[in-house]
Amino acid sequence: MIGQSPLRKENGRLLRGCGKFVDDHAPQGLLFAAVVRSPHASARILSINTEPAINAGAHSVWTHENTPGSLVPLPLFKEPATNPYCDSMDAPPQFPLAVDCVRYLGEPVAVVLGDSPALAEDAAERLEIEYEPIDAIIDPQESIKDVASVHENRSNIAAHMFACIGDIDAAFDNAEVVIEERFVYPRMTSVPIETRGICAEYDSASRTMVIHVGHQLPYALREAVARTTGLRQTDVAVLCPDTGGGFGPKSSVYAEDVLIPAISYATARPVKWIQTRSEFMLTSQSGRDQILDVRLAARCDGTLLGLDVKILKDTGAYLCWAVIEPTNTINHIPSQYRIPAYRAEANSVLTNKTPSAPYRGTGRPEAAWVIERSLDLLANELKMDPFELRRLNLIAADQMPYKPGNVYRDGVPIVYDTGDYPQVFNKTLELLDVPRWRAEQARLRDEGSTRRIGIGVANYVEASGPGWPCEGATVRICEDGMAEVLIGVSQSGQGHETAFAQVAAEYLGMPYENIRVMGGDSRLLPHGFGTAGSRVTVNTGNAVAMAAQEVVRRAKLVAAAQLDCSPDDLAGTPAGFARKDDSSKSVTWAQLVPVAIYSRILRDEQQPGLHSTKYYYPPTVTWATGTHAAVVEVDTETYSWEILDYAIGHDCGRQINPKMVDGQVVGAFAQGLGAALGERVIYSPEGQMLTGTLMDYVMPKARSIPPLKLLHFEFPSTMNPLGVRGVGEGNVGPVAPAIANAIADALDNAIVIRQPTLTSAKLYELSTQAVL
Repeated sequence: MIGQSPLRKENGRLLRGCGKFVDDHAPQGLLFAAVVRSPHASARILSINTEPAINAGAHSVWTHENTPGSLVPLPLFKEPATNPYCDSMDAPPQFPLAVDCVRYLGEPVAVVLGDSPALAEDAAERLEIEYEPIDAIIDPQESIKDVASVHENRSNIAAHMFACIGDIDAAFDNAEVVIEERFVYPRMTSVPIETRGICAEYDSASRTMVIHVGHQLPYALREAVARTTGLRQTDVAVLCPDTGGGFGPKSSVYAEDVLIPAISYATARPVKWIQTRSEFMLTSQSGRDQILDVRLAARCDGTLLGLDVKILKDTGAYLCWAVIEPTNTINHIPSQYRIPAYRAEANSVLTNKTPSAPYRGTGRPEAAWVIERSLDLLANELKMDPFELRRLNLIAADQMPYKPGNVYRDGVPIVYDTGDYPQVFNKTLELLDVPRWRAEQARLRDEGSTRRIGIGVANYVEASGPGWPCEGATVRICEDGMAEVLIGVSQSGQGHETAFAQVAAEYLGMPYENIRVMGGDSRLLPHGFGTAGSRVTVNTGNAVAMAAQEVVRRAKLVAAAQLDCSPDDLAGTPAGFARKDDSSKSVTWAQLVPVAIYSRILRDEQQPGLHSTKYYYPPTVTWATGTHAAVVEVDTETYSWEILDYAIGHDCGRQINPKMVDGQVVGAFAQGLGAALGERVIYSPEGQMLTGTLMDYVMPKARSIPPLKLLHFEFPSTMNPLGVRGVGEGNVGPVAPAIANAIADALDNAIVIRQPTLTSAKLYELSTQAVL
């Protein structure tokens, strides 16, 4: 069953419009919440007058003074003490509702309840809040100077990281050529089709709470709500129904995630809040936003000697996710290349912007941008074919397993365990048919055409499957002989119900159609960690396999007693088990279940029934890899461009479902393309958002996505029993540098592209600078 692409189990209800989302849940007695937000990026709160809102029909108004748990800080991601690079971190506390000051545009100040969404919104607009504006700090390069503070009496440098591998000074002393450049990766947001939302129902009689929410880390939210309300975690049930996209920012515990349950607890009424699109653009956490100063040392033949990088990460007003992004960037910059000496230093600084969160890729796109643009600049300096430069420095297949020398956040030295990077690189270029496009490129140049063709390439690596520290699954056989798989992770379109049914089918020997997967409910498993970091297939997939194998072992004990043979003499059948020496002697799963429960056959197991719960702890991350190659046509009069041909070769280890792998690759490509097309969050110097609507925030459209040539490689990972790697994040990163390298090639490298915003206006600006 693994390696096939059956019809997705989720498709039926979703395509028929029968999915259940947060806003579909409407219990009786429901109150609706509207969040009152700061209109300033930085200001003191002088007074709040709630009377006009009450007079307008509000049920109640909640500020930090009367909201339960309002002075309990929101949780930060627990950065492991094993992080090898982070030598200092000072995260300011973030409270659900602003206390004395607001520090970013849209920070929650109050919550207004009403009997309808419209009433709550109207009453919220009547709330009278007096502010004293303070000069905002928007530029991270100004913030790091610590002249003024985002948080009083606290440095703006929230964290510092440092890594050094090899003799970096010797590398640059012995270099025959050095490339030095500053790169910028802009701030971006995720824009899922479904905004954030939450509905909380507190039952005062049983002192229990049920929460419906679209969230990537339901157990983290459960813990935060329990801490805020004083309830036990076991009395808080977090249900994650169908969710319209996550992409990282839905993994944070936001103010609303604890405010709505806290207010439900205080009112003993169900309370719902559904975020508007404007609120999402304004206040949902953004990603990227790094400035990277790079020096690359090499010999004249193109051999890489050393790489020195300084990273400035704009983390916004709070350090919500510790130092994941810059740490990931540090570890991904060396990519697939042999770089003997490497030094990286990073500062995460505070500004008066919306806080930052992991966004699909989480530090990897910045890394791919830096190394792949640097290599093309080096090739241009050496008058060398950029493809040959990469071939010269790629890690060879016979060097696997390869240790680049850096260490992952879990404290384990990084190992690229299997793969053949040169093969993937060369086969991807063959798929593109480079000679044909080179001939066309030369023809157009010789004709003096305003149409110019360029070819660009970019490689990537993707750390996937982090443990945090594990993930679990329960596999159980029901009385009708069907199987249920219970998982702790929630989904937002990835296809968990399909993939884990396939894994269970493989290891149970049962038909795929006979297996149901349930997740997104904190009551199903006592512990879970979440959907992020391309970790679910590695962690949950292996937990499902382990649990299924244990169920088969227990089932064979029961079947052997029924069929009067040894468990080793049994063979699995789609219906159950049969004796190897006489297949007519068989027993079905449905027949085994009551015997496993009511007989004494499993007495030595100390547990009746055919079920098992297993947790998989990975030894460390696995590394997926791949190559993107692009052919781009540029009009030298308008500087508009289009993709003529695009090839992707990737290795995610063993593929559970190839069609869903394709979907992940294409989806990641689309999000990577957004950066090239101009997707970025822009603030004014005063901290006002200038890209707060989809009129201003430029996203790829369906017609923007060209036909893609996909090439799958399967080098099974040795880091986990299933041999799988992640596939969700890595293919975001190489899109922009592959296109940028192609555009630069089309323009004879007359311009230097330093950031992935490749709009016609930006390219024209770069061309005029080059002429000057």
